[in-house]
This record gives sequence, C-alpha cells and structure tokens, in this order.
Amino acid sequence: MFALTTPRLVLREVKKTDAGQLFASMACPEVYSMHSNGFRNIADVRRYIAVLEKEYKSGKHRTLAIAEKATDALCGTITIDVHKVFLRAELGYWIAIPHRNQGYATEAVGAVIGYGFAALGLRRIQATHSAGNPASGRVLEKAGMAYEGTLRQYNALDGRGSDAKMYAIVKPDRI
Repeated sequence: MFALTTPRLVLREVKKTDAGQLFASMACPEVYSMHSNGFRNIADVRRYIAVLEKEYKSGKHRTLAIAEKATDALCGTITIDVHKVFLRAELGYWIAIPHRNQGYATEAVGAVIGYGFAALGLRRIQATHSAGNPASGRVLEKAGMAYEGTLRQYNALDGRGSDAKMYAIVKPDRI
C-alpha cells in the first residue's frame, strides 16, 4: 500500500473503511462542493472509493487520505493531478471540520510537494483556493507556495462563478 508519512500524519490510499468518515465530512458545504456536488448517500461514497481502488491497482495515486498517524482517523483528502508533459501538477485538498486549525493541511501539502519534486520529477506545483477562503491561502503560503494572482470567475459552483487565488512553487524554490 502506497503511503507518505509526516510527523503526525499518514497520506495513504483511501480505504473502504473510510466511507463513513468521508460521508460525514459532506456536512461541510465546502467539502460537499468539492466532490462534484457531493455524495448524496453512502452508496455514492462507496462507488467513489471503488474508482480510487482501481486507480491504486493501476499504480496511480492521485487522491490520498489524510489520516492521523496515531489513530488512522480520516482527516481529509489531498489530490495531486500530474501533467507529465509539462512536468507540473495541481493540488487540491480538504480537511474535515473536527480536524481543522491543527496544521494538518500544511503538513500534508508540504509532504506532497516534497514527493512531487523528489519522486515525480515535477518542475512546478500549483494550487488554487476560493477567494472567500483565505485560510487555505495561508496553508499554501506556510507550505512554501507563492501567490501568483487571482483567476476571475475561475470556479462555477451551483451555476455561480467565483474567483480563485492561484499559488505555486517551482523546484528551484525548494533547493
């Protein structure tokens, strides 16, 4: 099983046993909206996990669970979408409400940035966050990413456009 570890976390494959915690996280509107308008029921979550399991079996580890090392409790997920031709990737992540404000997102983002540069040979890693979520911008800055600008009307959730803030780090920044 693929995993990245940090002092407090394990970034690992999402497991069938995570279904309940994943579904419970949908109570947060921001998390709900990140999952293609959310999971309506536990069966939707199980279908999503089955898709991830197929990816894992093929060697693709795009989305990983963020779990507490001590308890294996699911705190959130982190996704790295790699564009091999351009040697870059985009990060996305969320943290469940009970696990926020503990530095878990920063720790997970930092681990995936390190993995992206060291193991995947990437030159650039970028991430966006909703302009209305400055806490996510602070996470990205703490992980070493720099603000690059605002992408106007970048996201369209529920038919409404919203601005996104773009952050990035390039490999020379980490040397």
